[in-house]
Amino acid sequence: MSQETTITMTTAHILVVPFPGQGHMNPMLHFAKALASRGVATTFVTTRFVARTAGVDAAPASVATISDGHDEGGFASAASVGEYIEKQRVAAAASLAALVEASSRENKKPFTCIVYDAFEQSVPPVAARMGVPAVPFSTQSCAVSAVYHYVSQGRLAVPPLTGKSETIEGLPEMERAEFPSFVFSDGPYPMLTELVLNQFAHVGKDDWVLFNSFKELESEVLGGLTKHMKARAIGPCVPRHAAADSAAGHITYGANLLNPDNACIKWLDTKPSGSVVYVSFGSFAALGAAQTKELAYGLLAAGNPFLWVVKATEEAQLPCGLLDEAKASGAVLIVGWSPQLEVLAHPAVGCFLTHCGWNSTLEALSFGVPMVALGLWTDQPMNAMNVERAWAAGVRARRDVATGMFLRGEVERCVQAVMDDGEGCASSLREAVGKWRDKARAAVAPGGSSDRNMDEFVKFVRVGPRSGMMMLEGKETAEGPEI
Repeated sequence: MSQETTITMTTAHILVVPFPGQGHMNPMLHFAKALASRGVATTFVTTRFVARTAGVDAAPASVATISDGHDEGGFASAASVGEYIEKQRVAAAASLAALVEASSRENKKPFTCIVYDAFEQSVPPVAARMGVPAVPFSTQSCAVSAVYHYVSQGRLAVPPLTGKSETIEGLPEMERAEFPSFVFSDGPYPMLTELVLNQFAHVGKDDWVLFNSFKELESEVLGGLTKHMKARAIGPCVPRHAAADSAAGHITYGANLLNPDNACIKWLDTKPSGSVVYVSFGSFAALGAAQTKELAYGLLAAGNPFLWVVKATEEAQLPCGLLDEAKASGAVLIVGWSPQLEVLAHPAVGCFLTHCGWNSTLEALSFGVPMVALGLWTDQPMNAMNVERAWAAGVRARRDVATGMFLRGEVERCVQAVMDDGEGCASSLREAVGKWRDKARAAVAPGGSSDRNMDEFVKFVRVGPRSGMMMLEGKETAEGPEI
């Protein structure tokens, strides 16, 4: 039987399994939709709690649910992050196995491949045991993923408090504070150190790994990774308007664990073009009262209107009375959650003050919004470094050595550097981020670098496991052409 005949006759059915957090679900949901839109049967997995409380619109992909061990209350019902992860790992493995078994047993279309969040280390053993090929999907940058991989291999050493790391495989010299925090076992969540360092432990040189990035953004690091795995960038996995240059209309990934306040857009409609500082630290980060106060003073001193996302759990940390006058005048809007994609697409937004989570970073680049980068922990310090140093897409705030905080004067300096053209810095940042926006859109457009990689992956999954697709344990590597 010829390869072409095999591709035609094989019915691919891909199961996409994210880690059940907003920042992990968003890009993988977008990926599942993109895969299904190319004619590949695709099922997106979410937890029972998320399906019941938030809903997931995965069309044209379908949706299936599994347990995270917290079906009634989700992550918020867990006693701690560690308790949630341990319980989720066990429950998800059992529930996922049952889902795969049921798909075959009940005469449905069996799953022929699992694409799983690289953080979901419960998936590879399940996939191997059930004979289903599995492909990891990194929801972090190629650079951060490379650091984790090279540290785990002993090829990259974390520098001491003074000094810098060596350059390796496209990674630059870095100070200790610029490393992703999970490489440090003395951090607040040591169980996550083992998880992230081992996320590519199953991967061989010829095994696929998908990255939510694009070649033009991280070409050198991606080139280094291809020496160790079949690394392919298929992003940015960021929804946009049907018309690329449109700034009106609804944009969404298709799942919201928090309810956005749509008053944001009406408020932005009243502001001049490029005048607003948008401030958000994602769904998980917690600043603390002292840092929140410094941020508030710095934003007020910078003098621009700002839209600030402050989660309900953080509201009590806002400095009492400080923002009342600015809010009353309409210069400041504080909301519990925002429709971030629509906010970044709005012409009134001139700057994004961000924690530099990878999704937020890619979204800012995709919509051409320059950043003030306040990297807090995990992958964020390294992303913040690249925003300023590698991509010239923003200004990175520096922590005060004595307090460890981003002080009000530093916040003011950075916002003014991005928003004020007095020294020409703002113009150059806008020009640079505009170029990245165009490159991001070109990458996913027909014939772009990420679009070609998606075509390659679709061809790969349609061939089937006995015609070139990898297995994780006792690898089944039938001879076949490299595609």
